[in-house]
Order: sequence, then C-alpha cells, then structure tokens
Amino acid sequence: MDNITKTPAQMENYSNEPTIRNHLIFALVMRKKKMVMTCLERILGKNILDIHYIEPEKSVEVAATVRGIRMDVYCENDEAVYNIEIQAYVMDALRKRSRYYQDMMDMILLHKSDAFELLKKNIVIFICTYDPFGQDRYMYTFENRCIESLDLPLGDETTKIFLNTKGHVGDIPLPLKSFLHYIETNEATDDYTREINKEVIELRNDNKWRESIMTIEQLLKDCAYDTELKTTEKVTNDVTRKFVFRMLDRNLSDEEICELADISMDQVAAYKEEYDKQKSE
Repeated sequence: MDNITKTPAQMENYSNEPTIRNHLIFALVMRKKKMVMTCLERILGKNILDIHYIEPEKSVEVAATVRGIRMDVYCENDEAVYNIEIQAYVMDALRKRSRYYQDMMDMILLHKSDAFELLKKNIVIFICTYDPFGQDRYMYTFENRCIESLDLPLGDETTKIFLNTKGHVGDIPLPLKSFLHYIETNEATDDYTREINKEVIELRNDNKWRESIMTIEQLLKDCAYDTELKTTEKVTNDVTRKFVFRMLDRNLSDEEICELADISMDQVAAYKEEYDKQKSE
C-alpha cells in the first residue's frame, strides 16, 4: 500500500470535489455510530463496545469571557470522552489547541458538586493531512509522564493522538493505514473506506448540505490552506487576512470566523475594521 500513487484521473477528481478532508463532511459522516466506532477502533487499536452519545460540530461555551470551541466530532461512552478533528491545513498552534480542547472537554463533564474521580478518560485525536512534528510518523501519541522517571505515568488518563496521512514511519495496523491512505488519496481500499466514500458522495450531492460544504471547500482553496499545495509553509498573516475577508464576504458570524481561522475575537474585530475600511474606499 505504501507504494500506491494517485493516477492523473484520481488527482483531477480529488482536486475538484470535496472529500473527507472537508471538516463538515467528516463531521456528518462520523455522526453515525458505526462510522465513528470503527474510526476509534482503528485509531486506538481496540474494540469499542458502544458509543452512547455523538455530537458533530459540538460547540462548548463556559463563560462569556472565555473562548469557546467547536469540535468536529465529540462522542462518549462509559469509559471515555473522545474528540476527533480533521486538520486539513497547517496550524502553528495545533499543540496548544489540543491542550485547550482537552481542558474544555473536562469542564463539561463535571457538575459543580461532582468529585474529580468521575472524570472519564479524555482522548483528543487530530487527523492531520501534514506532518505536525516532522518525523514522518503515521502516529504520534502523547501522555503525561514524569520527566525524572519516564516509566512513571501521571495517571490522569488523558491522551493526545496526532495522525499524519503522509506518514511512513511506525508499525501501525493495516486497517488504520488504509484509513489514512483514503484520507490522503481519496482511494478506498477496504469495506470501511468504501462505506465512508459512499457517504461522502451522498453528502456532497445532498442539497441540504451542499452549499455549506462548498463554502468551506472554496474558502480553504482560495486561501491556500489546502495541504495538497501547502504542506510545510506556515500560515502567514496575509493568508489569514485573505481567509477572514473571504468569510466576511460570505457573511459568516464572528464565532465561525474565530473557529475556522483559529484567531481570537479581538483579532476578528481588527480584521473586520480593516475590511470595512477597505470596502468604504
């Protein structure tokens, strides 16, 4: 499988149609229990007995003065809470974003009088279409350990997993490799990825979702975020400005701009001021 390359026809199809890389498509596909359970099983390498709560595009707001988040796919069972993100463009702050998401997930688990022992395992997963750590690995898994004694885990039951669809290093199971290969190339090679691909095709032809899907797709392509063209360059202020201006053209809300561009509300306000000034000239 590592030697499979895309044909010109595949490349043309891949570049012209929204794929599972589109975070709205990903969220909608994974809202189905069977889809998200199989996804987690392939990534975690173990059976998932059940998922009793799934929420795509889950927003979390804890206070008016605290930055909220919107997760692509949030789900939970009796054992753990999971957040799965599709990361289809380079983000410098991805590591701290993973930290913040994990903290916010914990905050929604406990009521005011609950004991800390009630916190479930907390697993945040980013599926990246670029290598976030530069070691060419398929998978990077992080848990908290003692610096002075690396074989001593903290035991806080938090895990952060970063997958790299362009990876080559590491011994990962074939089902996971097939899943990453599908996200990277849009080529389905087993029953699960063929099932995902069928869902993707149905979604992008569904009038209920197509406008939103295409808005996101065009924004990413217009602003050079697509990692097919831009895998190692950092996101520059100029690219972010173009991205925000495109979203303002399309009347997206401040909250949507904040989340999609990964900037603060103060930065959104500053870009809006610049945008309004430019429009008035």
